[in-house]
Amino acid sequence: MNSIYRKLVIYFLALNLFAIGSVGIYSYYKEKEALLSRTFDQLISVRQEKKNRILSFFRQRINDMKNMAAVPGITRIFDTLSGEKQPLIFLSYLEKYLKNAGCYRQLIILPENGNAKVFQFQKISKKPTFFKDTETVFLRKALNDKDSLRETFITEMYLGPDKSKPSLVLGKHFFDRQGRKIGMLLLEIKRKPINTIMFDSPNNGLGKTGEVYLVGSDQRMRTRSRFLKNSVFRTKVTTPGALDALEGKTGEAQFNDYRHIPVLSAYSPLHFSGIRWAILAEIDLKEAMIPIYSIRDNIIYLSLLIALLSAAIITFLAKKIADPIKKMKEETAKIASGEYGNTMEVKTKDEIGDLTRAFNEMSVKLKNQADRLEKEKKLRLRSVLDAQEKERQRLSRELHDGLGPLLLTGKMKLENALETEIKTLKKNISEVIGLFSKTVQEIRTISNNMMPAGLKEFGLAVALENFCRQMEGNNAVKIHCHIELSKKHFDKTTDIYLFRIAQEAINNVLKHAGATEIHISLEEIEHHLYFTIVDDGCGFDSTSAENHQGNGLVNIKERVNLLNGYFELKTAPGKGTRIDIDIPLT
Repeated sequence: MNSIYRKLVIYFLALNLFAIGSVGIYSYYKEKEALLSRTFDQLISVRQEKKNRILSFFRQRINDMKNMAAVPGITRIFDTLSGEKQPLIFLSYLEKYLKNAGCYRQLIILPENGNAKVFQFQKISKKPTFFKDTETVFLRKALNDKDSLRETFITEMYLGPDKSKPSLVLGKHFFDRQGRKIGMLLLEIKRKPINTIMFDSPNNGLGKTGEVYLVGSDQRMRTRSRFLKNSVFRTKVTTPGALDALEGKTGEAQFNDYRHIPVLSAYSPLHFSGIRWAILAEIDLKEAMIPIYSIRDNIIYLSLLIALLSAAIITFLAKKIADPIKKMKEETAKIASGEYGNTMEVKTKDEIGDLTRAFNEMSVKLKNQADRLEKEKKLRLRSVLDAQEKERQRLSRELHDGLGPLLLTGKMKLENALETEIKTLKKNISEVIGLFSKTVQEIRTISNNMMPAGLKEFGLAVALENFCRQMEGNNAVKIHCHIELSKKHFDKTTDIYLFRIAQEAINNVLKHAGATEIHISLEEIEHHLYFTIVDDGCGFDSTSAENHQGNGLVNIKERVNLLNGYFELKTAPGKGTRIDIDIPLT
């Protein structure tokens, strides 16, 4: 069986670990929540900054086209491209203007009638490259939905002879003075400036795994990946964030990215001048969680340290609490083995101290009670022995004073009869017969005193009444006897004990009280026998009853206790004595 010391240590330690664990877990998840919130805020900030720069970049490109359109005589570029000096000089001017922007790869002139001409900026003074008729048709078809626009637009399309080169094109329709469309001017925008914006400032707080990238409406990347080569227009991004952003939604979430690695992502749509992209700022979850892992480890180490310190404190306190209880258990075992009176030192003023004081009081009381019981035991034993000795003395006295003289006289008369004459022999025999009759009567009296024959034959009530009449006849006292019983006999023990109680009580009154009247009442009421003995004698001081009761009252009490009854003594000097006895009938 576990000791209270071990239980206290286990309970307190478990409670302490629960409290430490609860605080640690709560702190960990609160810090994790705060870290995720800060990381998402940082991703949102980076995403918004990149988005603003991209939008600013494309607004600048649109302004470039507007500036070109505002140049006087720009429409003459569609009139002739047969190598006249003036258009070439004009194109040279455009080359210088557009080269300063550093964002364009080539210029495409698409007249309303005729094939498209391509001028690369480093070769703009030379003869232009002509798209074939089929390629021109492709261009017109790809830009067909832009025919009604008078504003500058940006679109994605495939250029090159095999129509496999994805390009980002800035375009504008031109009209003559009569409002007829005379052609379209297209500028192919380089990808490098856009990638530069996305990868600008690699130490922007996104760490080693953070990146910002664009996804087109075909769910393919529009900017280079930080982790994959040749990702533009090749890597498909179908993550929840990309799909939501392409549908026009803005948000933050945790999911697996295009590499199938868990990331934290902040996404939003990027719409401008006909372009519908998605921009995503992401960082690997593992890297983002590095600070919280450090916090988690610190919480674990600190919790273990606190737990060890608490265990030491709890062990000390538990020992301090359990030691008095353990000592009390040992002392209780001594009491159980009969060693009374031992006390413990009271060291505290709390409940343990109160318990120790109560234990000490109990131990002292048990000692006193044990001494009293031992004294009563000796007194009872002495009473029994004294009663036996008195009974023997009484029998000896009665035999000596009663039977002895009678038998001796009879013997002497028989001896005398041997020498008596025949005429007086009859008289002597008659006297001997009389002596034998007295001897028989004396034997009956002695026998009746030892065990009244009437008690067995006629019951308790008759035996008590006969005893009272006999004692009244032999002593100068008036005995009033009132008996009401439902039957002659109860159990043998009850009959004998109640008869002996009456004997003891009346003999005590006759020997010590000097009474003139004794009232005896024995009634049966509701399964109880109520026995009352009252005398008008001298009484005695009940406060010192131990010195005055003698063996008679002790024997009466003992018999009442054996019958599971109640005994009460009322007496005072000069007031007589009253004994009330209540015996339950089972």
